[in-house]
Amino acid sequence: MPPTEAELIRLHAAHAEPAYQFAWSITRDESLAQDTVQELFLKLARDVSFLARARSERALLLTITRNIALDLLRRRQSRDSIDGRWAEEVPDWFEPVSDDEAGEHQQRIAAALASLPEDQRSAIHLHVWEGLSFREIGDMEQLPTQTIASRYRYGLAKLRAALKQQATPTP
Repeated sequence: MPPTEAELIRLHAAHAEPAYQFAWSITRDESLAQDTVQELFLKLARDVSFLARARSERALLLTITRNIALDLLRRRQSRDSIDGRWAEEVPDWFEPVSDDEAGEHQQRIAAALASLPEDQRSAIHLHVWEGLSFREIGDMEQLPTQTIASRYRYGLAKLRAALKQQATPTP
């Protein structure tokens, strides 16, 4: 059951600062601590009926705060590791080449890219040429970061195969 405005104000006045301090002690990050408190109060704004069954309102809210903070911390670490793991994998085929080879090189890359599914082509373009992280692309496309990283990885594998096939003369 959603709380009344007065109840939500009371809960915020009594618990926002302790929740923030506790979240910060777990995350050691101001923005994650703020996000934690925001998530806590979004949960409370949806339903406060569970508080009636608690022995200690503060203890329960701090337990929820801890769980939210740890979840946000894990999500951030997961996104950062995904971004870091694949960020280094920008193949040298995207690097500039000499003027003599530029036209042919661009044609090979364009043909290989055109052979990719649109979602993989988009992930590669946005990451390599636009410099967006997988998290930023995921936010933009409203998809999980891991989905974008997978599309990028699969797209690179297909690009490698296509470029290898182009380089190998057919008998």
